[in-house]
Amino acid sequence: MPDAAELLDREARSLVERLRLWTPQRWTAAAPPYGTRADLAHHLAQSFVTAAGETDKPLPRLDSDLALPDQLAVTADDLVRTGGATLQHVAHLLVHRRDLLGEEVPASLLAQLAGVPLACPS
Repeated sequence: MPDAAELLDREARSLVERLRLWTPQRWTAAAPPYGTRADLAHHLAQSFVTAAGETDKPLPRLDSDLALPDQLAVTADDLVRTGGATLQHVAHLLVHRRDLLGEEVPASLLAQLAGVPLACPS
């Protein structure tokens, strides 16, 4: 079974690959309570920055939503690189992947979370 860092790295890369294909219209679709899908992706990237603990500054919002996949890739990689990735971070990514893509998380992937609920941190 992969450890949390491997799982976060793999799932973040998978999500980023899919998001790179999105059009501007897909990014502006509603994603309550965050506003748009772009806002949701930015929230996820910010959560990785916060968890990595490398800065206390907010993650800048990029001018183009089409750059969000790259921002998400970099911030997830930073969290993995710091050694602070946990199964809770993987669960956070998966709950937002479900919100972004509208697909349920496969049972085989849920089993790898060892009972960690799919939820956003408070």
